[in-house]
Amino acid sequence: MGPRHQLGFALATAVFIGLITAIANSTGQAYVLFPELGALAWVIFTDPKGPWATSPRLLMLTPFLTALLGVAITRSMPYGPLALGLDVVGCLLIIRGLRSPIVPAISAGVLPLALGIHDWAYPVSILVGTGGLALLSQWRARRLAPAPTATPPMAEGSPAALDRIESSFAMTPTVPLRRWAGALAVFLALGLVFVKVWDSPLVLFPPLLVIAYDMLALPHHSPWLGRGGAMMVVGTGAAWAGYGLVAAFGVVPWAAFLAVLITLGLLHLARLSCPPCLGLALLPFVITHPNGAYPWQALTGMACLVAVVSTTEAWFPRSGARELNP
Repeated sequence: MGPRHQLGFALATAVFIGLITAIANSTGQAYVLFPELGALAWVIFTDPKGPWATSPRLLMLTPFLTALLGVAITRSMPYGPLALGLDVVGCLLIIRGLRSPIVPAISAGVLPLALGIHDWAYPVSILVGTGGLALLSQWRARRLAPAPTATPPMAEGSPAALDRIESSFAMTPTVPLRRWAGALAVFLALGLVFVKVWDSPLVLFPPLLVIAYDMLALPHHSPWLGRGGAMMVVGTGAAWAGYGLVAAFGVVPWAAFLAVLITLGLLHLARLSCPPCLGLALLPFVITHPNGAYPWQALTGMACLVAVVSTTEAWFPRSGARELNP
């Protein structure tokens, strides 16, 4: 993808988020601006034939169901190890049960717990953004569709057909369940210690759970594994950008537009592919009263994750594994 295309997709993503922010403001439903929409939009715009763009129904359904779960848990119990554990496990079971590639739906499920969202309107609000993305992906797919050819039908069960089926669903974890689930549990436990220290659930900010799942369960496919230092620098910069824009100008469309462009610029400068960093920049737009502690809380959470991943990689080395350094 050339620089011109990258710039075009960055502008398209920023414009989309700006429009979503305007809709959120005009309707009074702040969570229409679901923070992971930035990552979803960027990946769908840059990879129109990828599993997210080619799964419009799952793009709408998966975050909606995990959001329902998140609100139900938040209404039933206070934030803590049990609530967070049930939330994360429930989100993963929903994703697995649907055979969905929409892993950012984890963030949709954890956000109510992190921000104390009790309103059942939240899952419906999410549908506005994901529905818009689904429509855009379908429209673009029709434009990019090649002319029909007289190719023979692909036999069901053939290797090529199976590969295509597999690419349409969430990637199967590439390490044993006990290993990645155990490491994830250790990470959550460590993060909860610092949640107590900071007295804020934002140490385990929702997009971090998406990053954690990718690094621990899908290490052979994670584009940011081995770039822990860069991820922390870019993520912290994105958090500062989002917080600074909201603190200075409020939740307005052009501020969200700039937050997206700044974050994508940081990712480009670092040569890092980590779309969840966009969620870090957009999270202050849905926090009721964001403050300057947020970027440091986010950095603490990322440092916990990098420490756990580094330890896991050291204890259970994989062939071709990369060291976690900038």
